[in-house]
Amino acid sequence: MRKQTLYTAAALVLAAGVAGCSKNDIEQGAAGTGTVALSISATRANGESADGTSSYNPLDYQTIRIYNASDELIRRYSASSLPERLELLAGSYSVSVEVGEQVPASFEKRFYIGKQPFSVTAKQPTSVEVKCARQNVAAKVAFDTSIAENFGSQVKVWVAAAPAEQSAELGKGTLDELTYTEAREGYFMLPEGVSTLVYKFQGTHSDPSVGSNGVVTREGTLTGVTVGANCTMTFRYSEDAPGYIECFTIQVDDSSEDYTDDIIWTDITITGDGFDLNEQQDYIPGKSANVGYLIANLTPIKSVVLYAGSETYDLTESTYPGITLEKTNERNMKVLLGDDFFKALGGGEQEIRIRVRDTSNGELSYTTPFRVQGLLPVQPSDYDLWSNRVTLKALVLDPEASEISFKLGDKTAAGVAGENNLYTATFEPEWTQSSNAENPSYPSYYLPVAGTGVFAGNRYDCQATVDSQTYTGSFTAGSGQTILNGDMEGSLSCFGTSNSNTTMWGSGNNSLKRGLCNAATYTGMGGSQCAKLSASETLGILAAGNLFTGTFNMSGTSGTVGFGQKYTYTARPKSLKFKYHATVGTVDINKYGSIQTGEQDISTVYVAIVDWSARHNVTSGTSAPTGTWDPGAQTTLDGSGAIIAYGTMDIRESTQGDAMVEGEIPLRFFDTAAAAPSGNYTIVIACSTSKYGDYMNGCSSNVLYVDDFSWGY
Repeated sequence: MRKQTLYTAAALVLAAGVAGCSKNDIEQGAAGTGTVALSISATRANGESADGTSSYNPLDYQTIRIYNASDELIRRYSASSLPERLELLAGSYSVSVEVGEQVPASFEKRFYIGKQPFSVTAKQPTSVEVKCARQNVAAKVAFDTSIAENFGSQVKVWVAAAPAEQSAELGKGTLDELTYTEAREGYFMLPEGVSTLVYKFQGTHSDPSVGSNGVVTREGTLTGVTVGANCTMTFRYSEDAPGYIECFTIQVDDSSEDYTDDIIWTDITITGDGFDLNEQQDYIPGKSANVGYLIANLTPIKSVVLYAGSETYDLTESTYPGITLEKTNERNMKVLLGDDFFKALGGGEQEIRIRVRDTSNGELSYTTPFRVQGLLPVQPSDYDLWSNRVTLKALVLDPEASEISFKLGDKTAAGVAGENNLYTATFEPEWTQSSNAENPSYPSYYLPVAGTGVFAGNRYDCQATVDSQTYTGSFTAGSGQTILNGDMEGSLSCFGTSNSNTTMWGSGNNSLKRGLCNAATYTGMGGSQCAKLSASETLGILAAGNLFTGTFNMSGTSGTVGFGQKYTYTARPKSLKFKYHATVGTVDINKYGSIQTGEQDISTVYVAIVDWSARHNVTSGTSAPTGTWDPGAQTTLDGSGAIIAYGTMDIRESTQGDAMVEGEIPLRFFDTAAAAPSGNYTIVIACSTSKYGDYMNGCSSNVLYVDDFSWGY
């Protein structure tokens, strides 16, 4: 059972002979003083909420009174007026405690009372435990499943601590009552001479013929109720006697030894060894002295825990690099933090919290802000996954530092000084320029140099060096993007004949050719289906199986593909990945193409990142096609716009085996400085069983299975 605990971080202290020491203390005549540590707890009801989620906290309302041996009041405190320590002259005393507020009826407010005699011995600490008993009756209302089945949520139960004859007043607002509309617990103070709880159930049945126009009521009384008792009232709708509500009541005395709402007065002290815990501290690895926390207490220390960054260090359970716990005895110890700890913590502004608990469940904690010299953790705001740049940062506090540099992978850069002792270095990708070996007349393109820049989903090692001190770190760049419906799952328009307004994938399927692209299955695919592209022949005219991002419109015997769909890039890809299996034969039809009959046909998959204001149209049918294009032949397409990058895979033979294989097409960039295209038509992916199918040139029996299109980073 979870406990709600309030810790007041110091015991009460009053020194004899100084302001605040009463005449009563002096008149006792006992020699010497002793220190008193009070531990106060309040009993809880069975099921009473103690998770601290309520806005009401009984610990905010405390009255503590100290009486001498003659039962004369000598001290009175509230939560806000507690002194730092409590010292009393040797002798006999008693303490009374009130916690919470006295409210006739409440779902939150409880009231506790406790009293405990104790003695003080000169020069010795005294521990006093005061158990405060709850003065409220805890009344829980519960509903059997039959209530919800017959009444839904249309139920109310009124409960009050009142004589039985007043039960008729329930629900009228004349009693100090609580209204229950769901299962929960409430608290009642018993008026003088009253030992009963009265209740009234009212619900609207789903059947209007039940009760009075569907309204069912039940009144009752729970007798023999005592202070601190726990009562449960469970309501059930009787199926044997329709319209009758049964109420089973259980009453128990609160005699368990389970306590919550603890008030701990502790004498724990935590001090910084040569520094103020409340002021920001600077730490320079290799130069600063170890950071020390001094801990002392009247009773034994149970646990010492550090919280730094996202890590928790339980020093009483384990050992950690750079952290030392030195114990003089069970009540006095020292925590030392050194270079290894601060280097692992990382550079920048950090908060370190130390929490100490003793065997009396007393607790004290301090949080101290630190500035630590070193490499700052890389955050998503430090990199751009389209430009592939990252800025590394380091906090440099050493006024004598002269050489600051950074390293990402195998690349190094000098640090640039900024404000607030911050140094930075930006790393970006390098590009290698290549000519198109397949088509020398085509424009040259660029590929990223391996090990330069940052790309989505990849892990990178980095470091900062300040003179002779090196600070290391690593980070994983944010995840990349998905390609809409790239898994070919679902009823996509490309598998049907309506492709004039697709959201991503289209095909040349039409009323005459329904099998150019269909959903199918094949060994090695992902998910439940893939795309099957099948070529066909009609009256000597080839129709290549096809799949593309764009639209398709049929007019007579001609079809027009509008290449391009809208896609917003947040990360620059290096390649297009997919799965495929191809059956590629020899050319048996050639109307307008360049591959002769009997020669090996070519299936193809290509991709382009474009920034187009309009789709690019290609029309083909029984005559020579118009608008055909090769994404690598030009950097700008007339009527549409810029081509930023492209990639092509020509499949010149059938795939080995009977399962899909992995395919990857590297992206060749024409423009490495272009911003990420968005808003316009920006993505083109196309697959065809014959590369020159638009020219009715290819093999009429080719088949191409494709699936799981994704970006490679």
